[in-house]
Amino acid sequence: MPDPKDHILIVEDSEITLYKVKAILIRLGYEVSAYDNPVEALNWLSTTSQHPDLILLDVVMPDMDGFEFIRRVRSQPETSKIPIILLTSHVDTRDKVEGLEAGADDYLGKSASLTELELRVKALLARKHSTETSIAQVSARSIAVFSLKGGSGVSSLAVNLSIAISQLWGIETCLWDMASGVSQCALMMNLRPVSDITSLSDWAEPTVDESVLRSMLLKHETGVWLMPGAPNVEESELINTKLIDLVWPEALTMTPYLIIDAGNHFTDPVLSILERAEIVLLMLTPELASVNATYQALKVFSDLGFPANKVFPVLNHTFEGAGLETAKIAAGLKKQILAEIPCDSKNMIRAINQGHPYLTVAPKSETSLAISTLAYRLSSSDMQSKKEDFTSPQLENVRKSLLS
Repeated sequence: MPDPKDHILIVEDSEITLYKVKAILIRLGYEVSAYDNPVEALNWLSTTSQHPDLILLDVVMPDMDGFEFIRRVRSQPETSKIPIILLTSHVDTRDKVEGLEAGADDYLGKSASLTELELRVKALLARKHSTETSIAQVSARSIAVFSLKGGSGVSSLAVNLSIAISQLWGIETCLWDMASGVSQCALMMNLRPVSDITSLSDWAEPTVDESVLRSMLLKHETGVWLMPGAPNVEESELINTKLIDLVWPEALTMTPYLIIDAGNHFTDPVLSILERAEIVLLMLTPELASVNATYQALKVFSDLGFPANKVFPVLNHTFEGAGLETAKIAAGLKKQILAEIPCDSKNMIRAINQGHPYLTVAPKSETSLAISTLAYRLSSSDMQSKKEDFTSPQLENVRKSLLS
């Protein structure tokens, strides 16, 4: 039987089809709302407090076709994430493409069997509930920050997330700069590397002692240990999967949390890191090129078999003014946005130019609170039981914000 809360909205102008599909879904155990007019259905969606878990929608209807109905549903934050199956008398490729571009999740012919209808509905509802659960319970000890587009704020988030986790719980964290090419983390923390892991590229032993690895780390005053990246593009080529195999086990044990700046290129070592990390934060900005890059990255992760509760988009507002709406971005990606980082370009630029982490330059800003809140979500389920009596200004601010 389906989950008792599963509620399906049917929008279909044919009374015969409407009655038939409604009867089938009720017999399968779902709660059903049905409308033969799309305008009336939209009015109901805008006023009800009990939004459906899924919508079955006809393509050809009077007053408004299914494509326009989807666009309006996706434009509203309250309804933007509801899965939608388009019903059609004939599956035309052009119509199918238009429907998927509008934001439909699936297509189903009206002549489909009862079994196919049941399976399609169950699959979409299962995916919806899986995403809701994973968002609520996201937690990890190894966190990679990545993007397929430069300028999305990968290094900035990796640095400040490491600091936020450290400050929230009064612990040390380790930040591993794995960005290929020119590494930024040391610059952002005003640290000057003396050595890096490329010196282990010809290491003969199968393991490396923690003392050897820790000798390469730089301690920041905020409690973060930085594992510097390669000093230049040429030496970054020395970092391969074999070197990752050598360093990863010890890197995981040096501090309670390991955060990796994975940069913005799919290389073999980066893919190796992304596969090993418990959580991947996929950075994007609210503009089309970044959203497209994120869509492509999600496709790669899906093809590689990454579970849905491993990769989470984080929307970074890197510029002032109009950008794509969050609800539309989430609908286009078919993936919930885990967190949004507000824009504070003035303080962010000042932090980078001074070589000070943003959280130390503007600790009371909305942007700092957003980063700290994300850090809390990623660490609280593990740390609260271990730090029951611990408190910090950052921890109190986040908890107060979450209760407000």
